[in-house]
Amino acid sequence: MIAGPPDATRTLPTCAWCEQPLVARPLRAFAQLRCEQCGTTNALDWPAEREPLRAPLLPAAPLRASQRICTLGEAARRRARLRLATRIARIAPPGPVLDVGSGDGMLLDALRATGRLTTGIAPGQTGGEPRAGIRAADITELGGRYSAIVFWQSLGRLRAPGLALDHAAALLKPGGLLAIAQPRSTRVQARAIGERIVAPGPPRHRALIPSQALTERLRALGLQVESIDHLLDLPTPGGWLQGLLGGVTAIEARR
Repeated sequence: MIAGPPDATRTLPTCAWCEQPLVARPLRAFAQLRCEQCGTTNALDWPAEREPLRAPLLPAAPLRASQRICTLGEAARRRARLRLATRIARIAPPGPVLDVGSGDGMLLDALRATGRLTTGIAPGQTGGEPRAGIRAADITELGGRYSAIVFWQSLGRLRAPGLALDHAAALLKPGGLLAIAQPRSTRVQARAIGERIVAPGPPRHRALIPSQALTERLRALGLQVESIDHLLDLPTPGGWLQGLLGGVTAIEARR
């Protein structure tokens, strides 16, 4: 019996969003492969499932606010998070808010400043202790009911974004608000270029989900898509080029 080549038994990777096998074809820049089924752009050099995820959303040893260097970009980001938090507090029904992928805590702090009871989680946290008020947990581990759930540039960084979104829809109380923001495709390419130049390492997003695929799934989950907006979000160190080519797409849906 003649053994086949080593690649003959290799399992093709699956799309992080629709979980369908990815068709083997030449990779895009930075080891990205587009799913033929849903159009999601997958980062194939994302850390393997067996490897610990170096959570880019939550540093192991975050700086205290008094230690941060105040920059124009950071001030603008704080204002943007404050506007988002104020909007959520105004249009979401009474009740607690869940911030998925709390990162540096800017949005979490802004939400709490509105008087809302807010829980922040950072999936994939390894090494060190999370900052106060942020749990190292996956959304699928949570129960209860929330008046609003926010994925601010965090959905595409999760191991299983589709499953996370399904669970989020189940956690929403009647009338609850789901707010999602993710980079536009041009911004992802720009960020990748900037980060490879300034701070080489694994990609920040495992999957970039097209707005159409995202809204279709939201509607299939019984949610009503209320708005789709294109916003600007100032660049951060290592991703400076993104500011020249794009911003984020923000989607709001309600149960």
